[in-house]
Amino acid sequence: MGVVSCACDKGADSAESKDAAGEGELGAKIESEIVKGVDGTDVDTKTKDEVKSFLKDQRKKGCEMLTPALAARVLEVPEGDLKQMKVMGCIYSAKSDEQVAEASIMTIFVKESPEKAKTWFGNMTKNKTPEELAAEMAKVKEMAKKSDMIDTDAKKKGVDQVGGIINAMTPDDGYQYEDVPGVGDAARVKTYDGQITVLVGNMVFNVRAFKGAPSPEPDMKELASGDVKRIMAATKKVEAQWMDTTRDERKAYGVKLAKAIVAEL
Repeated sequence: MGVVSCACDKGADSAESKDAAGEGELGAKIESEIVKGVDGTDVDTKTKDEVKSFLKDQRKKGCEMLTPALAARVLEVPEGDLKQMKVMGCIYSAKSDEQVAEASIMTIFVKESPEKAKTWFGNMTKNKTPEELAAEMAKVKEMAKKSDMIDTDAKKKGVDQVGGIINAMTPDDGYQYEDVPGVGDAARVKTYDGQITVLVGNMVFNVRAFKGAPSPEPDMKELASGDVKRIMAATKKVEAQWMDTTRDERKAYGVKLAKAIVAEL
């Protein structure tokens, strides 16, 4: 495993920092548009008389909510082994030939009130079929192309390519969620990859965590074929199998991480 490396330590004017910030900002806009495009969903949780309240700038404090020490404690790895990256939140990873360890907090949203955050949470964790996800992505691609950041034909083509990849990698069953009791005001887990969406007061955020064997490589013959559809199919097959065999570990680590973050708020 490697030594701590932080993309944010390279300076605000570095090309890498600017690229990461741009990707994060656009990614957050895309996530926001997806959520706003979904009808509200009832959430089985009662707003407490006294709830935590967060300011809008909390969405930029991913690495304050998930510190290197907290990530290391949850993953049970040395803090010095973690690589940190700030994109749409805060991501930590440590890899070796035998093991991968990952922890992240992503897409932090702070709403005007707990009630609005509750509606937002319900929208984010609504079960969706592959067809519904594809329809959402089509709308998001058109919206993204109108962004000031997508100002060339090449960038617009890139949006289409990214959207196509996301659609191709969508699980056959779409995205399904289950309630997770005892985390924040409410929490749900995406059964496919173990992502936990958490509601605390007027804030909603996503976390993921996992430690275990790394994903196997796709069939090299398929990768060497040069056929994009075959390559994507082979990659999706391997990822789906890996997600299936590591589902319980992903959920367990995700819940552990979510509880640790909430406890520090």
